[in-house]
Amino acid sequence: MSLSPSPLTTTVIMDPLSITAAVVGIAAPAAHCIHLLLGDLQKIVDAPETLASLKRDLLSVDQALASLQAISDPQWKLLGETVISQSKAATISCKESCDRFRTALGRWTRHSEDGKLSLRDRAMVGFIKQGYVRSISEQQDHLS
Repeated sequence: MSLSPSPLTTTVIMDPLSITAAVVGIAAPAAHCIHLLLGDLQKIVDAPETLASLKRDLLSVDQALASLQAISDPQWKLLGETVISQSKAATISCKESCDRFRTALGRWTRHSEDGKLSLRDRAMVGFIKQGYVRSISEQQDHLS
């Protein structure tokens, strides 16, 4: 009988500073991306209701990211490796979604000026891309 610990029972103890640095290092760019996207959406004065709904969802995700960044080192340690890795994955997914949506929004509103949607862009955002906007909104709901 072997007295050495099995790989399944070995616990990896991470340095508390590296735990926080890892999560905050991912959360900060995601929060920045959300702020950029919110800024873009707020510039559209006459945004369709679909975008207004997305703004509310993004504000909720932003608050969740702020809470995530406020978790202290000892709290992360207590939460465990699974929560840390899930938090990282969700935050990375959030940032990637925001980056993709922000790029798409730029393409969809390229004919608009001064925060006013052109008729063409309004049709694009309000009707044609409504499903895409809802999909992004639902993704953000799952993260908050």
